[in-house]
Amino acid sequence: AITGTNGKSTTTKLIGDILKKNNFKTFVGGNIGKPLCDSFIYNQSYKYHVIELSSFQLELIKNFHTTISIILNLSADHMDRYKNMKDYINQKKNIINNNYNGFNIISLDDKFSAKLSKSEKIKNKIIFSLNNSNADIYIKDNFIYDKYFFSNKKILIGKIAKDLKDNSNLQNIIVTYICCKILRIPLKIFQSGIRNFKGLPYRSKIIFESNKLIIINNSKATNIESTVNNLKNLKNVYLIMGGKAKDENFKKLLRCTKNLNTVYIYGESAHLIYKQIYKKINSKIFNKLNNVINEIYKDINRSDTKSVILFAPGCTSFDQYENFEERGLHFDKLIQKQFNI
Repeated sequence: AITGTNGKSTTTKLIGDILKKNNFKTFVGGNIGKPLCDSFIYNQSYKYHVIELSSFQLELIKNFHTTISIILNLSADHMDRYKNMKDYINQKKNIINNNYNGFNIISLDDKFSAKLSKSEKIKNKIIFSLNNSNADIYIKDNFIYDKYFFSNKKILIGKIAKDLKDNSNLQNIIVTYICCKILRIPLKIFQSGIRNFKGLPYRSKIIFESNKLIIINNSKATNIESTVNNLKNLKNVYLIMGGKAKDENFKKLLRCTKNLNTVYIYGESAHLIYKQIYKKINSKIFNKLNNVINEIYKDINRSDTKSVILFAPGCTSFDQYENFEERGLHFDKLIQKQFNI
């Protein structure tokens, strides 16, 4: 079972795809796709269930035991529903509260997860990181360093699918490796799964790539932490963001001034975001997404260096769209028309 603030759906699909490739009958669902109850209603016998769980679903869990429980990351989200961050984290913790015999996989890379990882109440912990060698398992330079299943083994990840190349997907990769080790899936099957993965729509999808320009659609980025994670390994970024804010703190974007060229802000929370960043980051405000695309096309054509257009709104879509899928589809259509691709 997988939870976390960001990356849940991609991790769920990645693990599910690899298990299916190994010829295990596997149910993939929960907060993504089919509800878990479908596997019981239709009386189908599955070897494994790979389940994504949101904080909303975890509120209702009382007696829940898993083979593997995963908390990918924790950052402020759904603060319109919860009293405070502690309340939000307490719901997320329900995924591990009753998991006495299974494995509990927790990140070391954000302050909330790191604090949780130190809890002596949590048994059978496997701590992972993208950059901290104190973790049981961590990633560095396309290698996984494993101190949990081995004394200290360096394992080549190999070629990574285009849909996993974004920095934020490294967590998904390392967690999938850990699950494969627990379930005794051969390394070559894991590597093949990483190499051939086809991602979900509107989740850090590269929709265009040339020598001069990359365009990424991450409409699923509905909080600022997800946007910041997108930016970490990118340069000369023309960032498009906006919508209806969940969190009012957009100053986290100031960590990424070296990555950014310009920020284009639209939607209900545009002025809120602009006020927090315009002094440090070149920023422009628009009413709607189509106005942004018109402007960004002009700016990109004036650029002599390789550029990245990143659509990572950092807000919900509900001011102008039904959901992030409708927003993502609209972005794709606008880009195709404006850039003739």
